[in-house]
Amino acid sequence: MARRLGVAPATLRTWDRRYGLGPSEHLAGAHRRYSAQDVARLLVMRRLTLEGVAPSEAARTALAATDAPSAEVHVPTTAEVMDAYSDAVPMAADPAALAAAAGQFDNAAVRWMLARVAPRDVLAWWTDLVEPTLRTVGERAALERPGESVAPALVAAAFAELRSRAAVAAAHLDAAKPAPTVLVVPTGEGPDLRSHVLATALQGHGVRVRVLSSSAPAVVTGAVERAQPAALLVEVSPADAGARGTAVVRAATAARPGMPVFVHHGPTAPELPVAANVHRVRTLPGALHEVLATV
Repeated sequence: MARRLGVAPATLRTWDRRYGLGPSEHLAGAHRRYSAQDVARLLVMRRLTLEGVAPSEAARTALAATDAPSAEVHVPTTAEVMDAYSDAVPMAADPAALAAAAGQFDNAAVRWMLARVAPRDVLAWWTDLVEPTLRTVGERAALERPGESVAPALVAAAFAELRSRAAVAAAHLDAAKPAPTVLVVPTGEGPDLRSHVLATALQGHGVRVRVLSSSAPAVVTGAVERAQPAALLVEVSPADAGARGTAVVRAATAARPGMPVFVHHGPTAPELPVAANVHRVRTLPGALHEVLATV
């Protein structure tokens, strides 16, 4: 239930203990199960707390809204559950405030801001909030305590928010309807947040996406042969002079000739094979629109 609602299990236990918003149906033994009415209450509770309502007041409202004996209880779909998470009242992007909260390791404030800025536009979320905040944090020199590092903590929080946004988009994908799959390949070392931003944006437009964790040519070849993606999007790391991007494109086009390949790069463009199916893009919106127009 915690995963379905997008809250921590500890939060659910607190709501149960303090406000009586726990599972009410009893199974054999000591097991309890959430009823449709319980889920409806939790949806109201989740939506109101995201809007800034105090938990105690949100709980009273949630209980009052579903306590009428004659009330018809609506059983929410997965998509409705995820929408209740994502429909928080939006706020303006404030990179300085996010950097300050991250510097204080105020995880609640960081997650609150990440969730409220551009809740339905992940590219704006990245461009207006996350990217400038990471740049600000990276430019500051700091004496950090052992085990505390601002940039990795902020990146981890951003990844957590992306998982929530991707789950919202996935809930709206029609499981019975085949959708094209796009494979995103970052060329940098380690997880690339920008690649996952692009992947989440594509999924928000109804495209199933997977991000490959390695840019080794042999791995790319195997992934393309297994997944048979409708298109490949290569995210060239700013630290990559282009050699890795070139190797990825060559491996992918050899594994599946004719597959559309899009290479998103910065000022330094890699040397790419001259082919009708290989395209260069310089901006995140450009990468998104080019892929969507093709698949």
